[in-house]
Amino acid sequence: MPDRILVDTSAWIEFFRKKESSISFMLREALKLNQVCYAGPIAVELFQGAKTSKEVKVIDQLLESIHYVEITRSHYHHAGEISHKAARSGKRFSIVDLILAVVAHDEQLRLLSLDIHFKEISRFCPLSLGYPL
Repeated sequence: MPDRILVDTSAWIEFFRKKESSISFMLREALKLNQVCYAGPIAVELFQGAKTSKEVKVIDQLLESIHYVEITRSHYHHAGEISHKAARSGKRFSIVDLILAVVAHDEQLRLLSLDIHFKEISRFCPLSLGYPL
């Protein structure tokens, strides 16, 4: 199983809102072990959802403390191929979710998300998914 974990926005929201949830516990442990990473679209979504300047500062400090994964031309190309393949099977996914799935796949990262649609995307792009139980 991959050592690094790409944490999706849905998991971060749970982490910030429910301190005693299983995902918060998992993320605290992964943060201690320096396993957590993020990509650009996740940062944008987190900042977009911030309600106060204090929340913006907390998000900024968090992102400064964890590993950043650069999205490359190759990732976009691969996401396009997966999108094409899925569309031919009658499935359409969010472009951001497809890109994050491809980044997780290509960089051998576990993807931690509360969004169950990543399970559907994994039919077209094998993923190591982490869902709290």
